[in-house]
Amino acid sequence: MDIKSLTLKNTIVDENTGESYYDLSAPSFAYKSEYGIKGLHYVSVDQAGRMDLVSEQYFGTGEYVDALCIVNNIFNPFSLNEGDILVIPDLKNPNLFYSRPKTESRPNSVQAQYTDVTRQSEKDQSRIQRLIQKAKTKKNGVKTPLPPNVMQPGTSAKTFENGRISLGTNLNTRNNQ
Repeated sequence: MDIKSLTLKNTIVDENTGESYYDLSAPSFAYKSEYGIKGLHYVSVDQAGRMDLVSEQYFGTGEYVDALCIVNNIFNPFSLNEGDILVIPDLKNPNLFYSRPKTESRPNSVQAQYTDVTRQSEKDQSRIQRLIQKAKTKKNGVKTPLPPNVMQPGTSAKTFENGRISLGTNLNTRNNQ
């Protein structure tokens, strides 16, 4: 399947190996309900598991699979079953919906919801301040307290050694805290 939003993704290049990867974390498709719908589609037997065929039928190409999935809240395009009814978005001008993500704004928007003190109660603000003070006393303490599933700025989740990729090497374990 040729998916249009993948061609818009920014690439990340590893300085050590020169390998490039697509950054799949930033959205590149936005659809608002006021743009309207083209129609409804009843999935036939031959279209089960083939969202690309539905895209081809309505848009003349299979590259709008992601648009159909997002508008219909489908996470796996291969889960399409006979009898499903799909909303077909009106994509008169696809450039309104597809855009290249801005690289400099992505990490801050994720982190802001955890570090913006105006959104927190006084009790939570004092907890954050205690965590910051505690982190300063640790050898591997951080300046910005974030949840465990959000990486600190400037850290990498993978390392390249001897032609192998190791994931999660920056994570603390009980042995190396």
